[in-house]
Amino acid sequence: MNTDEFLSQYAEGQRDFSGSDLSKADLGQVDLKQVTLWRANLSKANLTGTNLSRADLLGANLSDANLSGATLCGANLSDANLSGAVLQGANLHGTIYNQETQFPKNFSPTKAEALKIAPHTLLAGANLSGLDLDKAHLSGANLNRADLWKTSLKEAYLNEANLRKASLIGADLRGADLRKADLKHSNLLGADLSSANLLEIDFEGALYDETTRFPQDFEPTEAQMYLIAPAVSLREASLSGADLSGADLSGADLRGAKLSQANLFGIDFSKANLSEASLSKASLWEAELSGADLREADLTEADLWLSVLRGADLSRANLSKANLFGADLSSTNLEATSFEGALYDVSTQFPEGFNQAKCGAYLIAPGVSLPGINLSGADLRGADLRGADLSKANLFGTNLNSTNLEAASLQEAVYDVSTQFPEGFDPIEHGAYLISPGASLQGVNLSGADLSQAYLSKVNLFGTDLRFANLEAAYFEEALYDVSTQFPEGFDPIEHNAYLIAPSVSLPEVNLSGADLRGADLSKADLSKADLSKANLWGSNLSEANLEGANLEGASLVGTNLTDTNLNQANLNGANLRGADLAGAILNGSNLSEIDLEEANLSGALMPDGTVHP
Repeated sequence: MNTDEFLSQYAEGQRDFSGSDLSKADLGQVDLKQVTLWRANLSKANLTGTNLSRADLLGANLSDANLSGATLCGANLSDANLSGAVLQGANLHGTIYNQETQFPKNFSPTKAEALKIAPHTLLAGANLSGLDLDKAHLSGANLNRADLWKTSLKEAYLNEANLRKASLIGADLRGADLRKADLKHSNLLGADLSSANLLEIDFEGALYDETTRFPQDFEPTEAQMYLIAPAVSLREASLSGADLSGADLSGADLRGAKLSQANLFGIDFSKANLSEASLSKASLWEAELSGADLREADLTEADLWLSVLRGADLSRANLSKANLFGADLSSTNLEATSFEGALYDVSTQFPEGFNQAKCGAYLIAPGVSLPGINLSGADLRGADLRGADLSKANLFGTNLNSTNLEAASLQEAVYDVSTQFPEGFDPIEHGAYLISPGASLQGVNLSGADLSQAYLSKVNLFGTDLRFANLEAAYFEEALYDVSTQFPEGFDPIEHNAYLIAPSVSLPEVNLSGADLRGADLSKADLSKADLSKANLWGSNLSEANLEGANLEGASLVGTNLTDTNLNQANLNGANLRGADLAGAILNGSNLSEIDLEEANLSGALMPDGTVHP
């Protein structure tokens, strides 16, 4: 087959070109996603920049082919020959291969994030959906939480494999060897396990439905599995983190069920009994809950975006910090329901006469005033917050992707590395502060800020104002503060393992590696055997300090005051002492070779050789 014929047939919708001879073919920059080239000959072919995502290249000959810049995400390279191939810039994220796959010399498929299909391999959380893994050797493999949606695993070797919480929806497991495999809490909706070897399998909490096929005489209820169907009894069932998106559980008995952090997108819970059920942090996007019994249910931080709750009973339920954007709560019983910190928008429908603002819920809309609001973990994608006042807001882990923040005030708001902002939006330019390990918050005003559960490890808090701040469960391990730092009344930073940086402090063997100590006053401090490697001590005062045996490797000591400082046996390798004042310092036992001492003052210092510098 020549190149033109191949491309013409592909354009017409043909995808199976198994066994084709395309050696030396020019297929550069072509979109060939999901093509089947099973055992095809592509030796010396030009595939630069070609899209081969999810292509079936099992047993294909790709020797000496040029795959630079090609996309092979999710492709099957099992048994393929890529010896001599050019893979510079190629994307192999999620590509699968096996022990028979031949790669170019010195190429590391692991570094390229390809996935090895082999016994005892680590594939936890891997996306293997829709792949052909028939007869694959995966005995003892770790497939915990792996996505195997509609994956073909016919006659696969999965004995003793870890398939806990794996998604096997619609998977074909006919004839598979699953002896002693762990399928606890796995999802087997629509899966075919007929003729599979299920000897000594742990199925506790696994999900199945009326379309799941088992070997003859296998009884799933005896294996402690959960049937997902209308009107079933799942009272007090343990379904935390389960993927039940799109499932029909209308009229089901789920009293006291554990569904926290479950994916319940589009689920039908109409007229279901969910009283006292735990649904905290569950995703209930577009869920049908009309007429459901949710009395005393825990829906804290649940995402109820566009969900329908008409006529539901939510009396005494907890919806604190829940997302109610577009939710329909009309004619719902909200007697004694908790809405503290819940979010709603102009499209949310409440029962007539219900005052949501008095219940502690927050309206998310243009121009709202929400200073100091805790929006940690909230999903605000696409929300309209033009001109809103979010000063001092807690935005830890908040998803603001595609949110309209035009003219919004984020002055003194706090965020972390997991916060997502709209493309091109710079929170620092808008006055917000990044809270992350090692960050500098020197002189920052965080008075009254909500820093609950903040990770402030090794943060510089010199002169920071934390009065009236909420520091509940905040982590201060190795944070630095000085006498001008202001904490809330009754808060003891030392009890939280923070370090006071001040004259005469005793910090022997302290770990201050990489710390920002610019301009700090540590005169007469005891820092013997302290780890100050790569610390920034530019312009600091360490006069008369005890640094005996301290590790100062790679530290910046530019312009530092080290007069009469004890540096006996200190490690100064690679330290920068340019312009430092070392008058009268004790340097015996220290190696000063390869150290930058330009413009440093060494008058009266005791040198490593025992002499006194003139």
